[in-house]
Amino acid sequence: MKTMNDAMGNLAVLSRAIESSPYDAVIAGSPENVRYTGDVMISTQNAIRDRLAFIVWAKGRDPIYVLCRVEEGYVRQNSWIKDIRDFKEFVTSPIDLLADVLTELGLATGRVAMELEYLGAKYERHLMQRLPRLQVEAAEPIFHSARIHKTPREVAEMQRGYRGTAKAMFATFITATCGEDEFSLSRRLANGILLSGAETVAFNHINAGPNTGYPHASPTGYQLKPGDMLKADSGGFYSDYYSNVGRTAKMGKPTPKEIDLWKKLRAIHHEIADMLRPGRSGRELFARATELHAKHDIPFPYAHNGHGIGLSVHEHPLISPHEEMVYEPGMVSTVETRARWVGEAGYHMEDLYLVTDGAPVLLSDAFTNEEILVV
Repeated sequence: MKTMNDAMGNLAVLSRAIESSPYDAVIAGSPENVRYTGDVMISTQNAIRDRLAFIVWAKGRDPIYVLCRVEEGYVRQNSWIKDIRDFKEFVTSPIDLLADVLTELGLATGRVAMELEYLGAKYERHLMQRLPRLQVEAAEPIFHSARIHKTPREVAEMQRGYRGTAKAMFATFITATCGEDEFSLSRRLANGILLSGAETVAFNHINAGPNTGYPHASPTGYQLKPGDMLKADSGGFYSDYYSNVGRTAKMGKPTPKEIDLWKKLRAIHHEIADMLRPGRSGRELFARATELHAKHDIPFPYAHNGHGIGLSVHEHPLISPHEEMVYEPGMVSTVETRARWVGEAGYHMEDLYLVTDGAPVLLSDAFTNEEILVV
């Protein structure tokens, strides 16, 4: 029988955070935190926005899962949580069932934390109409405190995802041919991500020539030409965890100017990555990236230069001018180094690192892209 200790995430840490919090209960409501807490993803929670799910974890109590009846069998089989309450869609409101559970726990007038960044205003109003004396505050900091440090299982899954995505990217690049269009490249890369072990493709941006100057362009009928740059920024879901890899190639030999620019970008990339050490902050790394881009006269108009990642594609800590959180062992972060001239050309590299007691460990090591790949 599955237990809390079998879950992929830091549920012992989450449990301690709940017990030490000022709240009578903490309620997961977003797909990511319901997945993290219950250790099973309800895919329709993303696809059908009004098919809500909650996990109510009251102090000193086992958590209670609130979900749509059609998902009950799957969750009961795969989650460690045994107390599952279901609502019949279009007949019973999930908010009414949540209110009933809180009342049963003696918390109709209690103080609880919910994910206010996720819950829609109409649902919050409904809950307050049912339980007008309930005190509701934000639960996001509690979930962040647990999810920010990855378990060895999480790290292994993320490394598998990054390696799989990078290999798919390499295979797509080396088989690219002049005359092939971006739609063809995109389909081949998506297929490679799936064949590498991803459940689904999370996002897929692969472009050529002038379209590389855009950050997240959809594929087009643009056909590859000799001398074109190729740029990809793609990811899949591996056990529900994102991969997010950026790589660059060239249809033919790069020019001396392109080689020089790439060497400068790689030097920036490595220096920022090496700063992912305990005690440093994302603000410090962003400031240094700004200095290095200015030194090399490379545009740097970006709001961040990398980010934490996991069940969400952007997690804290960010490499941004506003991030004060310091890195600690067990955190992961991407480093995202790029240069773009809109409608002309773009270069992109993005890797994942594990923060340790010493030097950071590269997890996206299947296709390092130290030099521009020549196709």
